[in-house]
Formats: sequence, C-alpha cells, structure tokens
Amino acid sequence: MPPAEPYIECVFDNDDDLVELDAAGTLAAAEANEHTLITAETRRLQIAAHWADLHPGDAVPESQLPGSERPVRLGGDGTPTVADFAPAELGCVLRISDGSACRLIGDALDLRHRLRLIWAAALTGQVPAYQARHIATTTRHLTAEQAAYVDTQLAPSLGALSWGRLQTLLDAKIIQADPVGAEQQAAAAAQERFVRLGRNSEHGLKLIIARATAGDAIWFKATIDRIADILTRRGDLDSVDIRRSKAIGILAQPALALQLLCQHQHDDWDGPAEPTEDEHRREEEPDQAEQHHAGQQAGPAADHDQTAPADTVDDQRPMSDPAEGNTHRSLQILPPPFHPDRARPRAIIYVHLSEETLTAGRGLARVEQVGPVLLHRLRSLLGDHCTISLKPVIDLPTGYTPVDSYEIPARLREQLQLRNPADVFPYAAAVSRRIDLDHTIPYLSPDKGGPPGQTSIGNLGPHTRYHHRLKTHAGWQVRQPEPGTWLWRSPHHRIYLVNATGTHPLGDTAYAQTIWRAASPQHVLAS
Repeated sequence: MPPAEPYIECVFDNDDDLVELDAAGTLAAAEANEHTLITAETRRLQIAAHWADLHPGDAVPESQLPGSERPVRLGGDGTPTVADFAPAELGCVLRISDGSACRLIGDALDLRHRLRLIWAAALTGQVPAYQARHIATTTRHLTAEQAAYVDTQLAPSLGALSWGRLQTLLDAKIIQADPVGAEQQAAAAAQERFVRLGRNSEHGLKLIIARATAGDAIWFKATIDRIADILTRRGDLDSVDIRRSKAIGILAQPALALQLLCQHQHDDWDGPAEPTEDEHRREEEPDQAEQHHAGQQAGPAADHDQTAPADTVDDQRPMSDPAEGNTHRSLQILPPPFHPDRARPRAIIYVHLSEETLTAGRGLARVEQVGPVLLHRLRSLLGDHCTISLKPVIDLPTGYTPVDSYEIPARLREQLQLRNPADVFPYAAAVSRRIDLDHTIPYLSPDKGGPPGQTSIGNLGPHTRYHHRLKTHAGWQVRQPEPGTWLWRSPHHRIYLVNATGTHPLGDTAYAQTIWRAASPQHVLAS
C-alpha cells in the first residue's frame, strides 16, 4: 500500500530561503503567511456554504422509508435547511468527522445568513475564520433578529480588539440581545450539578433530569439495575426500562430499598447486562429465584408497612428479652443477616491497561466512557470498596467461530468491541460500546439462499446509526477484504481505507479504484 496522499503539497523544500531573511524580511514573511492562512480558512467556509447550496433540504424527496434522507437545519433561525446526508462526504474530503462537517456548514450558513457584517469582514480578511466561527456558534441559540443585533454591535470592533477582549464584548452583546435567555443560562451555570423534574407530565409520568459526578452517576445506575433485577426475581415481567423506572420509586423510599437489597444480598448477580445486549428481553426463570429466597420474606406483617425498617418489631423492643420473659416469637420479624459489601450494587467499568503500565505501576489507563486516567487516580473513580474482576485475555487474532444467525453472540460482540472500539466510518469520532455492529455484506436469511457463517469477525464492523443510514440509503459502499480493514467508497467514488491505525484517504485515482475492485467479495474469495 503506498503512503497516504499528503494533506497539502509541500510549500518549501527546505528552510534555506528563511535563513537568508533578516528581521524585517521575516516579519514580512510572517505577515504574508498569516494572510494566506486567513484566506484559506475563509475559503473553507465558502466551500462549506456552497456545498450546502448544492444539497438543499427543500430538494430532499419525501419518503416514508425508515432511515431515509431528510432535511435538517444545521444553522440557527433564518438559515436554510440542508440534506441530512450531505455533510458526510464533505467531512471525509476535509478529513474531519461528519459531526465536525455539520458544525462547519452550520457556522458558514449562520455567518452568511445571520451575521452578514461579520461574514463580510471575514471575506476581506479582517477577522480570522476561527473567530468568526466562534461568534456564529455562540449566537446560534438567538433568533435571527437577536443575531443581527449582535452582528451590528460587534462588527466595528473586528480586527481592532484582541481576541480575549472581543469575546468579552461578544458575551455582553448577547446578554443585551437576549436578557431573558442570558438569565436562564446564568442560573443553569451557577450549579453544574442538579436534579430537576421536567415541566410537563404525560399520563402521570414525569421526566427526571440530573447531572452528577461520573462516579455518583455510575453507582446510581448500578443501584437502579440491581433493584430492577430484584423485581424480576419477584415475578415482575415488565421490560427492563419499566423496571428501572419502578426502581426510582423504590429508591424514593430508602427503607424499602434497603429491605429489598438486604433480602436479596445473597443473589448470584454479576451486575447489569452488557450495554450491547438486548435490554428489552425477559429475564429467564424468575420463579426459581423467587423460591430460593422465599424463606427470607417477612410475610404479611412486613408487607403491611413497607416504610418501616427491616430490623424493627411490632413493640419496638429487642426480639428476645429473657429478663422480661418475652418468649413469644410469632410476631417478630427476623431480618436476614446484613453484610454491607454483599448488598453493595455492581457496575461494570472497563479499564484497559498496557503491559508497560502494569509492569511499571504507573502510567495511563483507559476507562471506557470516561477517557484516559492516570493509574493512581483509578482509586478515586472506582471507590475504596470496589471489587476487581479480572477477565481472561481474548486472543483477538485467532478470530471466532462464525455463526449462521443474524444475532451476534455476546463473546463475538465483546471480541469485536475490543478490537475496534470506535466507529469504522472514515474519520468517525464515536467510541462507545453502544455502537451498532453492522454486517459488512448484508445478512441474507438462509431460508432465502444466504450462505452459512455470515455473522463472523470478518463480516462485522461498528457503525453509528447515521453511518448505517449512509450505507443503506446514501450511496456509500463498504468492503472488508480482511478482518479489521475496511474500504469505503463515497457517492463520488472517493476511496478511504480504515483500519486500526485510522483513516487513510486513497482518493479517486485509477490505483484507488483498482484496490476497490480487488477488495470485492468475489475477488477475495477467488484469491
């Protein structure tokens, strides 16, 4: 494979020409280079706006087919809509994710349609593109009229104030344009952690919105999952989401929650299901678990008052007091032995460590859904009473036995997510265990002539739902000539190679098209 195309052509073969410059000449070169940079970045915004013009949302045909293209508004109030699939190919050419391409197009449309004076200043080189884009993003929540006010107030200061002072002025003008909205934002920013109820109620249901530290959020979710599991063991056959909702109501009564956790502290429970598993399937054999713990139930007396602590009795005295001759035990509630560590909920957190980090005892650890963490900081994340469960190393190169079903076995899913934790679309940004695993060659039921072993490590790859829609409805094509290597071809026939090292653009040359043809399933099988 030849080296990837250079991002830009080399401007200078070496720096000999700079060596010959004196101070005045170096300053002149710096000024000319800055002008070139500002011009190029502004041209990028113009290209993004023109790309949106070529893919207007008004031209998207109406379709009832799920996942098909639809018009979206990437800018603020007053900007035209854009075809949903348009940013993806532009992003690949610019070597950015489709999300970044959406933001680029949105900024360009905001500047052209809502911030006309700032747009004019950018076109003349008076303001760098990054500053113009920041203004566009910061004012996107404003109405078109409010944005026009900020535009008028800010334009005379462009190029005359430092960027720090200009940002301060921008904040002031946004407050003046929308004082009500500014007050709301200030109130929200004053307390980063909060718990709120949604404004509206629907059929007796209320939305709970919360922001907490990552550790507290993980433990809260683990406790919700544990109580939802207990409800299943007690015969509740509702979906897992409904049981989790019920668990919130139980947690609102701490004594009841403690009673449930104590009564089921000896359950054989390995924590919540993997995020990639089907969370709506029914738990199996709840009756057996219920019978196993039937001897620990408190009986009618406990059910009568669920808010009473599990270790109380009807006369509020010790369960047996020989000094007072209390030998009657029929009304006594005998709680199960309580062990705080066994009652503690479980949460699954994946921590990835390199061999060098384990050997040296210092370095970085990668915590899924959290990010890189210094090794000695893991304690603050996991807590003082965390139990570590070591998983066996999965031998990734050996592959996994293919299966004929469309469903993906849990061990194969785990292997794929460890090998490719990120979306394999060109320049994609998503890294999550919740990404869909998609068949590279679409699955065909054996009843309709599909071959055996279609669900294999060499025919699967993680894609977000948006990238799956691009492959299904937008003309993008993908091939996987070998496990872990993908070739993508855009609607304009540009080829991108994606593997563990990232995205490598091959362009639309004859050589790239030859590689694409060589990666066809028929050619790979023949070789």
